[in-house]
Amino acid sequence: MFRTTIAVLAATVAAIAAAAPVQAATHPPTPCVTNGTAYEVGVNCRTVEVDGIDRRYIVYVPDRRPVTGGRTPVVFMFHGTGGDGERFLRTSGWREQADATGLVAVFPTALRYRVLESGRRKTKWNGFGLEDKIDLDERPRGYPDDAPMPADDVGFVDRMLADLDAQLPVDAHRIYAAGFSNGADFAGRLSIERSDRIAAAAYSAGGLSEPQSPDRPVPTAVTLGTRDDHILEGTGLDELPLDPFEILASPIVGPFLDANLATFGLDPDRFGVIARRRTTTLRWPASGHGPNDAVFQFRMVAGVQHKYANAAPAAWSFFVQHRLQ
Repeated sequence: MFRTTIAVLAATVAAIAAAAPVQAATHPPTPCVTNGTAYEVGVNCRTVEVDGIDRRYIVYVPDRRPVTGGRTPVVFMFHGTGGDGERFLRTSGWREQADATGLVAVFPTALRYRVLESGRRKTKWNGFGLEDKIDLDERPRGYPDDAPMPADDVGFVDRMLADLDAQLPVDAHRIYAAGFSNGADFAGRLSIERSDRIAAAAYSAGGLSEPQSPDRPVPTAVTLGTRDDHILEGTGLDELPLDPFEILASPIVGPFLDANLATFGLDPDRFGVIARRRTTTLRWPASGHGPNDAVFQFRMVAGVQHKYANAAPAAWSFFVQHRLQ
């Protein structure tokens, strides 16, 4: 399906090379500087009511002005299955990116459901298809009987944005979605259903598995590790390929790429490649795009398993190239 012509993306190389070498650090739990009052510099613990239940999230406000201009860009970081906002505040690297660049980082927490596969109760974001993976008859604790099931997590984001807009100088043209695993699935859904608010999305180990029809193609970057055990489970494979043409032909990765290219209306043949020793980056289109054009980037990282491995600097490098027009 793909032509053999490979265009080298000089702009993308420069952007990735320029990514700040900020390392995700493990921090002890940080006390909240505010809890439902006005925002202050530091860790702000917040709740908003959505469909009769309080939803919690953390907003990290850095002690510096944003490098992108007078108003503040916002990055939502959605954790994976079983995670929570507090943990990803400590480990995702987005707090460090906030300190380095002046962005505001938001770490929400999903509700807990009974997962059919394991029989255990775990936090899950309502990405496309969640209703097939959880017990719909067992509601999260404290969840009203008349509330939608699964929860309206897109509505949760709307409420968080309203709170941020009311109290911080948010740049409405620079609101971004990041996520890991199940959080990546939800970031993909959010970029479809709120394409009028999300300037760009970048996520790891998950995303859109079926074609969708957004009102606007949100520029998207996806990262996957060659040893992601969640992706490889049941395939009989030990590792995913790093060679670009093997990636395109992979029965695991190929259908995922096809779904995203169909979603964004991109020509599968117009792609470029950056091949390095430990990473391979595919990008559609190969080079050059207007401010409203679709952009889809897929990066395979050698040796990485199912984890959010220092992905924040590369995601921010992608984000700064895109703003909502």
